[in-house]
Amino acid sequence: MKKIGKLSVVKYIVVVVVAVLVVLVVSLIASGKKVVYEAPIPLVTVANPVMGQISETLTLSAHVEARSMIPVIPMVSGTILEYPVSVGQTVEKGDLLAVIDEEPFKQQMLQAQAAYTGYEKTFQRISGLYQAGAATRQEYDTVKSQRDAAKAQYDLSLLQMSYAQVTSPVSGTVISAPLAVGSIAGSPQPVAIVADLSELVVKLNVPEKYYSLFVESTETLKAQVIKSGVVGKDEEVCEATIDTIASYVDGVSKTFEATFRLTEPPETFKPGMFVKVIVIFREMTKIPLIPLTAQSSDGRVYIFEKGEETFDGFTGTAKSITFDTVLSDSQWIMVPEKYVDELFIIEGQSSVLSGQKLKGKKEDLVWKDK
Repeated sequence: MKKIGKLSVVKYIVVVVVAVLVVLVVSLIASGKKVVYEAPIPLVTVANPVMGQISETLTLSAHVEARSMIPVIPMVSGTILEYPVSVGQTVEKGDLLAVIDEEPFKQQMLQAQAAYTGYEKTFQRISGLYQAGAATRQEYDTVKSQRDAAKAQYDLSLLQMSYAQVTSPVSGTVISAPLAVGSIAGSPQPVAIVADLSELVVKLNVPEKYYSLFVESTETLKAQVIKSGVVGKDEEVCEATIDTIASYVDGVSKTFEATFRLTEPPETFKPGMFVKVIVIFREMTKIPLIPLTAQSSDGRVYIFEKGEETFDGFTGTAKSITFDTVLSDSQWIMVPEKYVDELFIIEGQSSVLSGQKLKGKKEDLVWKDK
């Protein structure tokens, strides 16, 4: 009897619980309320613009060159007997670079000298006869022209002999000395290449679309020439100023040549080195900037309209805007003056919609040059 009583009590409790649940479900359905999941408010990083400097630039690659590179080509051919020059040697104008065997030219000179001597004696004899009236004017003119031709041939042979001594036409540094004693010198192989390393330049092949900008910016145009560093050493940078801009555009490559002169290049900058050149068209200083990463791919940026303060930041809403004019470099974008006091979303804006409620965390920007 006791067991039967206990079972009855349990059944009664179960029935009551089920009834309560049914009543609750029916009440919820009747009231029309739904259980909705509320997502947490997104957290974004915001900042005011920072004052800094921005440059409008173009980056190209080039090789360092000496302004003047003179290939010293011998005027005569022959075997090199002396070759006192070496790469890296500093030479002055007129210094000896090579001595070519002059024996063949000496023989030609002796032959021309003998002919000239003979014609000179004949001319002296006929000249005396002509003055005495014993020779005609035609005879006099004939031997005179023969004497003059022989003299010219003799002078030419002396000049060729002098060419056997190959000297530097300019002062500078020898950057190439490809021959050696015993080599055959002659055109078009230079015995040496002499360069003036005190004036180095870079020649850029610039796309034609920049031609007008280069010409209009000639007075302010400058560049940074950057040589890559090796392991454990930083890049080396040298300033450069515009030297020349070509007056035409190459019809095949669709580029024009612009030459920049390096100002006070380090000793490590040598002709032939590969360098990166950053051409600077325009610089603006003390202007409001935000990170370029704050701008979305469609050109929009987001202002954070601040709302209530919270214990860990503040709330607000996002407002998308587009700058009327855009001036930027690889790190920063200029903010128009009318937005200089606004808070901008600089992190987390990729998933933000205009008008969306957000939680903000403020960061103070610090401008750093590239």
